[in-house]
Amino acid sequence: MLTLFISQILDCTDGDLARLTGRVTRSGAYLDRVFDRFVDAAIVIGIVYLYPSELWLAGFMAVVGSFGVSITRAMAEAEGAECKVGIGGRDTRLAIIMVGLLYGYASGNAVSVYAATLWIVAVLGFITTLHRMLHTLKQLD
Repeated sequence: MLTLFISQILDCTDGDLARLTGRVTRSGAYLDRVFDRFVDAAIVIGIVYLYPSELWLAGFMAVVGSFGVSITRAMAEAEGAECKVGIGGRDTRLAIIMVGLLYGYASGNAVSVYAATLWIVAVLGFITTLHRMLHTLKQLD
């Protein structure tokens, strides 16, 4: 949990520092987005690793939903559309995961809380993916 928290602080700080110092680059933005996907997957895989037989499906769906959010935005922007809509963006998903991890650890019922957390992330991911697809298709037509 502490590692996740520190990771997110550093992730936010590097972009802000680049903007403040005038060192924003397209390659830096690209690398940041790509590495964010690896971090997202690693977080979910780490949670599933704690109780693999109980959490594998929820974890799989959370990763797929999360990647759907990212790819719909990337593909929309590749087609010249703007696509920053949806309730399940990365910050929201990470906040839900952090709260779920803390609550699960404190509650003594970690498996159930972690499963619920991953399912919430998955559902929000799929809702946001669909929202972004519809939003983009309206712009492209």
